[in-house]
Amino acid sequence: MAGEPAKTSSAYWRWALAAGVPVAWYLYSRGRKPEVERTDIDAFFKAPEPVGSTGSRPAGGGLQSGPIDAFFRDAGEEVDTRNPLDFDSFLVAAKRGGAGGKAAAAGAGAAAPAKPKESGPSPDMKPVTVLYGTEYGFSKEIAEKLCAQLKAAGCGLWPQLENMADHAEGYDFSKAQVALLACSTQGDGVPPTEAREFCEWLFAGKAGSLAHLQYAVCALGDKSYTHFCRCGKQLDSALEAAGAKRLVERVDVNKEDWPVVDAWVEGVVAAVRSMALKSFAELGLAVGDSGAAKAAAPKKWGKSRPYFATVLALEGLCTLSGPDDKNTVRMELDLGDSGISYLPGDALGLYPTNQPQGVEELLRVMGASPSEPVTVPSWHYEEEGVAPGGSMPLAQALTKCYDIRSPKPELIKLLVAALDASANGHAANGHAANGHANGHANGDSSTVAAMVPPQQRLREALKDQAATEAYLEPRHVVDVLADAAPAKLTTAQVLSCLRQLQPRLYSISSSPLEAAARVQVTVAEVKYLSLGKARIGVCSTMLSERLQVGARVPVYVHKNPDFRLPADPATPIIMVGPGTGLAPFRSFILERLLEAEAQEEAKKAPGEMVLYFGCRRSDQDYLYGGVLEGWAAEGKIRLFTAFSRQQAQKVYVQNRLAESADLVWGLLEKGAHFYVCGDASSMAGSVEKALLKLIGERLEAGPAGAEAYLQKLSDTGRYQRDVWY
Repeated sequence: MAGEPAKTSSAYWRWALAAGVPVAWYLYSRGRKPEVERTDIDAFFKAPEPVGSTGSRPAGGGLQSGPIDAFFRDAGEEVDTRNPLDFDSFLVAAKRGGAGGKAAAAGAGAAAPAKPKESGPSPDMKPVTVLYGTEYGFSKEIAEKLCAQLKAAGCGLWPQLENMADHAEGYDFSKAQVALLACSTQGDGVPPTEAREFCEWLFAGKAGSLAHLQYAVCALGDKSYTHFCRCGKQLDSALEAAGAKRLVERVDVNKEDWPVVDAWVEGVVAAVRSMALKSFAELGLAVGDSGAAKAAAPKKWGKSRPYFATVLALEGLCTLSGPDDKNTVRMELDLGDSGISYLPGDALGLYPTNQPQGVEELLRVMGASPSEPVTVPSWHYEEEGVAPGGSMPLAQALTKCYDIRSPKPELIKLLVAALDASANGHAANGHAANGHANGHANGDSSTVAAMVPPQQRLREALKDQAATEAYLEPRHVVDVLADAAPAKLTTAQVLSCLRQLQPRLYSISSSPLEAAARVQVTVAEVKYLSLGKARIGVCSTMLSERLQVGARVPVYVHKNPDFRLPADPATPIIMVGPGTGLAPFRSFILERLLEAEAQEEAKKAPGEMVLYFGCRRSDQDYLYGGVLEGWAAEGKIRLFTAFSRQQAQKVYVQNRLAESADLVWGLLEKGAHFYVCGDASSMAGSVEKALLKLIGERLEAGPAGAEAYLQKLSDTGRYQRDVWY
């Protein structure tokens, strides 16, 4: 720049020499045979840079090549030791002026190297038991944060992190002095799937006397559901009933309310510090590597170790007549020789991959290279060829490991810090905002002015939790990053603010009696508009648009013991399942019919089966319509249909329920089980109101008696719901 004094520092000349090497190599290589241009993500996975090209770095005795921007970014830089999965490490680094303080850096920084293996405790350290039960990872995140703060407390504490899922037979509390628990609640008030056996062991009082133990519970839940934080409350009660003493009061956390969580963690750490705990040596406990024993234990197929099943069939079930119509897909999978079994009522967990276009757009906004190596996140499921703590290309990690739809609130904080750092930098250098973004000049002042509102929205989102949730709800990660332009974050910073890409759960719609090694699901395609942009359901559209027969997908069975057929096949059942809520009932009906066929000699017909099904139109989205009509014609089921948009007056399943009230009441009085599956926000509540109304009209006790009657059905397992928001 004209008028700028000459730079004579040694750092400048080192940088200039480093920059000159790749430039010279580039000019030389222009004369060589040109390569085919790579324009898709897969090409970056399959075609690494030639060894010795720009960005080459030592890797295990050889050279590992990388993109040119990484070469310039690393020239003269200090080593970045931050943990890409730990947001707090960036705040610490920023305070001490390290790599984490460079929030407004124009390029995406390399992910931090994997942490070295931590050495075990010394005999004079004091053990603290930390247990978590989780479905989607939030409880584990809290437990890990608690462990980190206990270690940092500086009084010789050694937290022992335990997953409740690893203790299905119970846990030995005999030498424990304090137990700190974080546990979520699922659906209608049940424990997390893989932690259920541990929780029921504790609920049943099988731990014995725990009078020597002090404890604290962080209960997680969602106030949208009736039984908010029920599992955590039951854990608290069970520990108290066993004689354990409460260290601090239980907290009930709605969704991801971090201020409440942080206050609980702070209170727990302070309380534990004040305890007169005994050391490993005083307790007579060994301090060997228990992690090695856990790692050596064989694992069953499950959420952390899914089975890669082969897709046998993909069938669209809807008639699509316009661009706004959405399909529903039947997928059939081969479980091979896995030995995986399921029962009607269970769900199939399916790990999706993000849409390639969405990954490419995010990489572009980040300004990052698809081939940049990043650490495999600790939560990633077991997969052949992917080493825990190893590395994979950034594009691959964004495709299969990270949720690129819903970022953590910390992303807003880092971006606002980046904007502040950028503004302070301009002021310090005597420059006003110059309208540059991503290295491209923009002299249009109206464009610069148009960038102010998004940045302002970003800042206002930090006012309180409600403002943060309202801002993030309609936005994907790429939208949040775009609102902060021209400020950018490093790759490691962005990854620290992304959540795990969660598996999706779909009710199984087949019976194991059809084929024990095969399983089917029925999945509705999700497409919608948000902020004027077309959005998609990451897993449903993978099935409807990207998956092919013969592909292999990671799956596991999610047990659902609270949604089961009656033990006696002669018991009548009433099923209400509009849309894909039909899925488990297809399984129920098939199970009963096939079971009856197998016992034909006994000539015992299954109990009466009544199905209420609803959709928009009989000629558009009547799922398995031909099969249902056939069963009804043969007298195998009683079928009531509600096609909401086929006539002027909209009709729903609750209307059909009211119209057949005498039938429903008669079956309930004969011991029938009543099931509901589908949308919890509207349908399930409307069906329950209709059910209470028909019961109340037939009881002298009125509405209060109807409530008591329905509660008794629920308590005895005769009223079961599998609903979701």
